[in-house]
Amino acid sequence: MRDASGAATGNAMKLRHPLTGDTYTRRDDDTVLVETPDGRSGVFTRKGVWVRGALRDADPHMTGIICAPEMRPRSMAGATGANPNRGVAVPNLAASRIGSGSLSRGRSDEMDLGLSGKKVLITAASRGIGLATAQAFADAGCDIALCARGEEGLETARKDLETRGARVFTRAFDVAAADALKSFVEDAAGELGGLDIFVSNASGGSGPGEEAWRAGFEVDVMSGVRGVEASLPFLVESESASIVFISSTAALEYLGVPQGYNAMKAAVIAHASDLSQALARKGVRVNVVSPGPIYFEGGNWEMIKQAAPKVYEGALAQCAIGRMGTPEEVARAVVFLASPAASLITGANLVTDGGFTKRVAY
Repeated sequence: MRDASGAATGNAMKLRHPLTGDTYTRRDDDTVLVETPDGRSGVFTRKGVWVRGALRDADPHMTGIICAPEMRPRSMAGATGANPNRGVAVPNLAASRIGSGSLSRGRSDEMDLGLSGKKVLITAASRGIGLATAQAFADAGCDIALCARGEEGLETARKDLETRGARVFTRAFDVAAADALKSFVEDAAGELGGLDIFVSNASGGSGPGEEAWRAGFEVDVMSGVRGVEASLPFLVESESASIVFISSTAALEYLGVPQGYNAMKAAVIAHASDLSQALARKGVRVNVVSPGPIYFEGGNWEMIKQAAPKVYEGALAQCAIGRMGTPEEVARAVVFLASPAASLITGANLVTDGGFTKRVAY
């Protein structure tokens, strides 16, 4: 089998970029053919360095993934990879509301997090971790403001949250737009009657070239910076104000490809640490949650499992608990850190990765 340039591709491994739609094909000479939906193509090394072709930009994260060596899962003989939740079981907490006390009053095995009636704003919350976090806060008795770029996803999320008893305010826009973000925060606080919790969840993802660095800076970093600035006048009026940033384990350990995403997520942690000191005397706590590989329908790891199962198995093998995480598990970490139950915790980075990272964190 040969590609458009005549090079052999054998039983070619292909991946489709979740943001651009470009197709990445691993060739027998360990280079990668990248083809865009409009017909342009280029050949790149595993590190994303251009070799030839009209297309000169590629995502080094994708070229690194598709050229990753085959890795055998540790301590998982006979595993097939079909079940992303094998290994340590995901606890079934669906039957109880988290911390509101509405269904758990009198039970000694559940903690009341003191969240009932709190007003929460979450960016990029129409799917994945953002949506799961909004659902967890709603189940805890909170009212929710959420934004995302797509109207349809927000409408679906709104209906779901309202069935959980939450009052919901939504708006579709790009959080990289500074004025739109400020307006959303101010209008959300007006609609909900204040703000107690701000969760910065938006991410520009990864990509090639300087444009990806700029996008990461504007979305991952500056949307959080601007969101906090817009929220502060309302947060300082709260008796239990809290800010939670969503970072990533990509900020903590080398993941195989230098890229803007890793650096931006590290910047988020550094800025949150500074804020935790600066805002403590104003009664505002600031913390970070850093997820590792999180599997959910329509997410990046589902795509990788289907298109490159050996790459998926390699990442799965690094998860000490034997499975990837779920958005709901990350959401519970966010809800706890944001709640009055975590009143003594500020400046923390809570890694929620199932043992994916291997560093010693003192």
